[in-house]
Amino acid sequence: MNYKVSRRRFGQLALAGTVVSGLSYLTKKALAETPSLNIVGIGSSPLVNTDQTVITEVHTTELVENTALNSVSTDIKPVGLILQSLMTGKAQVLRDKSTPLLEPNEILSGFTSLSDGTLVVAITPVAISQRQPTPTRITFLGTPVKSLIVSGLKPNQQLGSLLGTNDGRLIGLVGKKNGTPPIRLVDINLQTGEISSISKIKFLDDERVSNLAECPDGILYTSIVGAYGETTLVQLEPNQKKPIRLGQLKVNGQAWNNGLQSLVCSTTGQLLALGAMRYETPNAVFIVDKKSGNMTRLQDFDTAQITRTRA
Repeated sequence: MNYKVSRRRFGQLALAGTVVSGLSYLTKKALAETPSLNIVGIGSSPLVNTDQTVITEVHTTELVENTALNSVSTDIKPVGLILQSLMTGKAQVLRDKSTPLLEPNEILSGFTSLSDGTLVVAITPVAISQRQPTPTRITFLGTPVKSLIVSGLKPNQQLGSLLGTNDGRLIGLVGKKNGTPPIRLVDINLQTGEISSISKIKFLDDERVSNLAECPDGILYTSIVGAYGETTLVQLEPNQKKPIRLGQLKVNGQAWNNGLQSLVCSTTGQLLALGAMRYETPNAVFIVDKKSGNMTRLQDFDTAQITRTRA
């Protein structure tokens, strides 16, 4: 089941044009001077070849050349998951044999790496018809791919903000499918997919909470989003029921106004965030100062969520 993604492995991945279009990278020197950039991103894209026909036989170990995703029809199916390296910008299409990991009526709601290096995604159905939707599941991107149905969710709830903890657990945040409260912190059984509440930490009923990160010292962080997108960095202390607010996020003195896509912590304890200000594209990776909330743009990264790879 383990899918350990090394830097060398990602250095061999081929560039996927439409997924990485618009990226502007730092120089190699600047990247080399930035510690712990073992970051990968994941997103979704229609799978097509240069003749605008669906790619039907792409496995998790196969690479997609730059030309494979250059032309996208407006109604191409199926949707594929794209794994991408921050360091190289090169990408890989993830499939389970000829079966897509993400269907058109599903969304990617969580992404993380476990302590053993296994990459895990949470996939949530979106109701688009009267037909009973497929259940929420977590998928381990191993060889072979393995999925577990998540149990313990109400029909209107969504599992997101996955985090593989330092001690080998998988936790996440559960809220309504529209992202509104109440929000609760849960533990996800890696063998059964059953969720159970972690009752020590309680969020306010009117607060939108998203993203979980754990630093090497074991401290958990998340973000709270206000009514107008204003975003506050929060520390979660296991022995305290109330989150500790650290500071409102801002860039160049301007308040961050659009929540975050992801929050991760590097091996050196540096917080990194993925997101974009309202009405701006693409997403970018930012260095976050834990004390002040100041965010410094590191690099554009046109992907949906990020996590830190582990050897």
